[in-house]
Amino acid sequence: MATIYGARKDGIREITFTFDDGPSLKNTPKLLDILSKYGIPSVFFVLGERLKTASARAIIKRIKREGHIIGNHSFDHANLRALSKEQIVEQLTKTENLILECTGDNRCDLFRPPYGATNSRIADVLKNMGYTQVLWNVDTMDWKYKQEGVWVDYGLQQIKAREDSIVLMHDIHASTISNVESFIKKIKKLPNTRFVPY
Repeated sequence: MATIYGARKDGIREITFTFDDGPSLKNTPKLLDILSKYGIPSVFFVLGERLKTASARAIIKRIKREGHIIGNHSFDHANLRALSKEQIVEQLTKTENLILECTGDNRCDLFRPPYGATNSRIADVLKNMGYTQVLWNVDTMDWKYKQEGVWVDYGLQQIKAREDSIVLMHDIHASTISNVESFIKKIKKLPNTRFVPY
């Protein structure tokens, strides 16, 4: 993505899909099937506590194999603002180690703080650990507006209002997976739109 919050002013909408809180053994594979169908690269911000089983680790390997990016989302979704520097480092390190065991990569360098909760202490830890903090500028509220895919139109209106969009969704919710294809189709109808990795 050329800029995080859009400043190119070239008339092109760049859309980056991001999914938090997974992997879900039931939902994430279905989501990967849909993303593959439409050729959409995405970023998955995963929780370390969800990577304990062989099945979950297999999903992480598939995410990597299919060309998506895997980011760190802490170990157990703690509000990091309430933690000491040492506790924040532990949250990131435990999860990073689990991710790297799955991917075989040398490093994981994208981090999204749970709840988007951040401060200067967290920023210092991230800088020292070589992480880039990634927030979002489109919140679909898919965790809240689940009925009949209400989140789809809520997110679409935000995308229409800006040039570039980093879109927040969650692959742990069945209602997200059952409506994401509709979301994709509606975005594709917008002029001069392309899906890009971060």
